[in-house]
Amino acid sequence: MQSLCDGIVAYNGCGSYQDFIDNHLYDSAGVGAEFYAVALSQSGNYDFSHYVNALLNYLDTHEVYSAASREKYAFALAAAGSTDRYIADTADEAIGGLGLMSLVFGLHLLNNGYDSALYSTDGLVSEILSWQLSDGGWAVMGSYGDADVTAMTLQALAPHCGRSDVSAAVDSGLDLLSQKQLDSGGFKTMGAENCESVAQVVIALSALGIDAQTDGRFIKNGNSVMNAMMAYRCSDGSFAHTDTSNENATEEAFCALTAYKRYCYGQGSLYLLDHANHSAPPDNSGSGGDSPQNNNSSNGSGGSSGNPNRSNDTDRPNADSSGRTGNSDAADIPQTDENGSRIIVINGQRYIEATDASGEKMTVSVSETESPAQSAPATIAKRAHGSFQSSASADTQLASADETGGKGSYKPYAILGIVIAAGGACAVLYLLKKRNKKHYIAVGIIAAAGILFILLTDFRSVDSYKEPAKTDGDITVTLSIRCDTIKDRQKVNYYIPDDGVILDTATFTADEGDTVYDVLLQAAKANNILLDNRGAEGAAYIAGINSLYEFAYGDLSGWMYRVNGEFPDVGCQSCTVSDGDKIEWLYTTDIGKDLTDN
Repeated sequence: MQSLCDGIVAYNGCGSYQDFIDNHLYDSAGVGAEFYAVALSQSGNYDFSHYVNALLNYLDTHEVYSAASREKYAFALAAAGSTDRYIADTADEAIGGLGLMSLVFGLHLLNNGYDSALYSTDGLVSEILSWQLSDGGWAVMGSYGDADVTAMTLQALAPHCGRSDVSAAVDSGLDLLSQKQLDSGGFKTMGAENCESVAQVVIALSALGIDAQTDGRFIKNGNSVMNAMMAYRCSDGSFAHTDTSNENATEEAFCALTAYKRYCYGQGSLYLLDHANHSAPPDNSGSGGDSPQNNNSSNGSGGSSGNPNRSNDTDRPNADSSGRTGNSDAADIPQTDENGSRIIVINGQRYIEATDASGEKMTVSVSETESPAQSAPATIAKRAHGSFQSSASADTQLASADETGGKGSYKPYAILGIVIAAGGACAVLYLLKKRNKKHYIAVGIIAAAGILFILLTDFRSVDSYKEPAKTDGDITVTLSIRCDTIKDRQKVNYYIPDDGVILDTATFTADEGDTVYDVLLQAAKANNILLDNRGAEGAAYIAGINSLYEFAYGDLSGWMYRVNGEFPDVGCQSCTVSDGDKIEWLYTTDIGKDLTDN
């Protein structure tokens, strides 16, 4: 396990764990380092002061809309040894604010001695138990247990197995996981077998004192859970989501390896921090575990207390900060918009970074104007080798390098105009006897910025992007996109239609084996509707449609889809369509509870 963890650190270009914390975690604070921080705090004695300072700076400069995200940040700070007020405030304000997962992450905080004005520890445990489904599992939505969510819930409940009701619930959850385990030893979530689901099960079993390598309940066709996770390891030391290296999968695998290593040494659950004052003494006697352990063990040290001494204003792993020494890319400073969407700024122009279904990065230009007459909706364009996802009626986009400056391009004329304007400005300064070199340097900088902006953008007509709907498919389905739940509420942007209908019911053809996602993508292309897919390969996750994003109307808001009046329990890229299907994409403000009568 240690060697595999070492390989992940080396994959990230670091020669030691402290170097990994001071560089990779520092650079990724707020956008991809938090569970690394938890795992590292539970595996050695390290200095987290740089990371803590970077994360606090991120939280100072970014609005966090999701309650579960707040709890994640708070727990990472706690793991890293911080005593910042953000942790206590989160425990008092966020627990339960985003359904089940905010209860689960909230219980992790309470398990480590934090108090909450919203729940007592026993009350929070009882609330989580009330979410258990009839099949013994837990899920964010739907009536069937999800392997990922069930495992994460068991991780939080593990210290409370001394309660008979918790012990019974945990046993039922374990039975469900055993039933859901595949012949490969792995698990599916949202219809796709993946590394992250396996990793979460490893963490849960380790917390409950169950050996993920040898326990017979979790060996299928000769493959254990650990065997399944190792099948995702890449030759460079990273881990794949499905078949290619993936940052999230690598981070979760690192946590799982650490959790299993702690199990082997009898050091307790990954989420019971060694340096914390645990509110409830763990008791795994009722969990069915084959190898009980002392979760209060202090073997292995926690994170060191933070003494912040540098800052970070980053919103994605490869971005530099304005406060960090060393090389930086000043043209690419990350921010977030009012909906919490990740954006970058290039010479004053804002772009959302989206991801298509294959995991490739794509770039969406955005505008902060308030009137449709001033600016049209954003358009997705190719970035590097990203495959085209969808397009919206727009006048501007960030084009790839091979799409700019071709025959008939406006760019040479625009650049010439900037040069002439700069020359004119210098002439005026000279006539006004403004001979200080600083004035001319300032004009030059402004002109250079304008030229760079022209080179990095491409203005085109709407018709050049629109694609006709497919007409030669084997089956016929209908699809609509609506946001009726918010049509009478204050609009967060002018793209929201007054009647709540983004796309009225329309007919599309599809091939056998096509999915709901395939049809949505076809509809978006045919009708110039912006999609923001932030899912990994094979597991599309639609965060935004037509510039309407999740969390825009509260922590429980976002997009859901329905087929023939039912909400499937798999992701849209795993739900195949049949002839005559009625597909609806609906915006919810309460995880679907407000859609039952629509």
